[in-house]
Amino acid sequence: MDNLVKKGIFLFSLSALTMLSWQCLKSTKPGIPASVRRVIQNAGLNKPELVKAIGYYEKNKDTLQRKALFCLMAQMNKNYTVYYSVQDSLGNHYFFNPEKYPDYLSLNRAWDSTEQIRGNLIYHADSFRVDGQTLKGNYLIHNLNEAFKAHTLFPWSKDYDFQTFCHWILPYRVANERPEKFRKYFLKEYGPLPSKFYNDTSHPLDVALYLNKLINQKIDYKDTYNKSINVQTIKQLEKSGLGNFYDINIYKVKVMRAFGIAAAMDYTPFLADTNFGYAYTTVILPDRDEFILAYNHRVKAMHKQGRLAKLYRRTFFRDSSSLYAIKKTKKSTPPYLGDFYYKDITNPLQSANVWLHLNGNPEYAYLCVFNDGGWHPIAWTTAKDSLALFKEMGTHIIYLPVSYEQHMLIRMGLPFILHRQGLKAFLNADFSFRQSVKLQRTSPHDKLKSGKNYTLYFWDGNWKILSNFNAGKSGYITDVPAGALFLLTNNDLSFNERIFIISNNGRQQFY
Repeated sequence: MDNLVKKGIFLFSLSALTMLSWQCLKSTKPGIPASVRRVIQNAGLNKPELVKAIGYYEKNKDTLQRKALFCLMAQMNKNYTVYYSVQDSLGNHYFFNPEKYPDYLSLNRAWDSTEQIRGNLIYHADSFRVDGQTLKGNYLIHNLNEAFKAHTLFPWSKDYDFQTFCHWILPYRVANERPEKFRKYFLKEYGPLPSKFYNDTSHPLDVALYLNKLINQKIDYKDTYNKSINVQTIKQLEKSGLGNFYDINIYKVKVMRAFGIAAAMDYTPFLADTNFGYAYTTVILPDRDEFILAYNHRVKAMHKQGRLAKLYRRTFFRDSSSLYAIKKTKKSTPPYLGDFYYKDITNPLQSANVWLHLNGNPEYAYLCVFNDGGWHPIAWTTAKDSLALFKEMGTHIIYLPVSYEQHMLIRMGLPFILHRQGLKAFLNADFSFRQSVKLQRTSPHDKLKSGKNYTLYFWDGNWKILSNFNAGKSGYITDVPAGALFLLTNNDLSFNERIFIISNNGRQQFY
């Protein structure tokens, strides 16, 4: 068969499928929701694949499965896979293998050494694969059939209502990872379960705890993977046995869903009193109670005061509390806040609302926390007439208000400590009044070393040098301006340095 004939057959097939799609779109019996029609219309060459999935459930006449398919398909224009690479300003690519380095400090030093030679390194989004334009009909059919099979066959799954099933069991993705056929694989990998679970009195939490124990024996956390922004595939994660919190919990959520257990990944992009972010898996029970699954090592006091500025839940479905749901597609927004759907689940009893008057009138305003040596946006709100209301922010945390333009943070005011009831203590160096302080640490866990040279910075719109000194055996005593925010480092940055203020008794108080 020559190329001309092959091309003719392809065009004829495409034309026939397109005609079929138009008939489906125009059909009102049984009816395709407008949100699904929009996804099909934007699917381009993938339109026949979406129509194929609809046709499958039209043929088997299962109205509940067809409704579930429409629930998924309505969200497929806003869910996607993204592939990143590390590049310099000239487009040269770099790869820092997380398995090669013993810890994050050594990897970060290698990263910084490269930047000193090549300039700033950035995460470059090389490609986006929108689900509606790429996922095949067979993939959607397989995912939906296996999800329904688990939901109907496993006794611990039967009590979930249809809405909970659609939101927290049915989705084929957790974040922006590569879509994989995970359901049958995990049923084989972690099953069959002990016979005690296969009875009418079995409970999803018992099954979840059992599965979580097996996962924890297989996969562990390693901080070097925090520089890896691409989510590991199932095979990659199982081969290395190591990953960051997002790798691990995307995996955990999928295992739970494969066994008909409703689960979600909850996370904070950046912790407020230390480096990195944090994520965990929450099991959602049929009565809507929730239970957090533990790691195989204890994460100390994650919900302690001053640590969580914000807590979010990744969702497959649109949620108006996410910036992604309301912003214009081309609007540049900070990482983790404007790139996907999430639900704000910050505990209102451990947070406070805060009003701010901004130095400017941006469309969106953000609050940053200090993490890994820099300021990172953790929350957003709309601004009007230079006023901004941030709801349910973690207390006893230092925030910096900013706007975000062309991938740059622009300060919008002074840093401040947020206390209970939304009270703010603004931090601004007052050189007319000085107080004596004994500097002994760069962080709550790192003491000054005798004979080492250190630099003391204070915040004045950016970090400015206040003094350089050599530490003595018991630290260093100096006078500093009152009311300021400080950072103390030496030439050998450990990236564990924490910001601090000087308390009334002349001691360093870290945040």
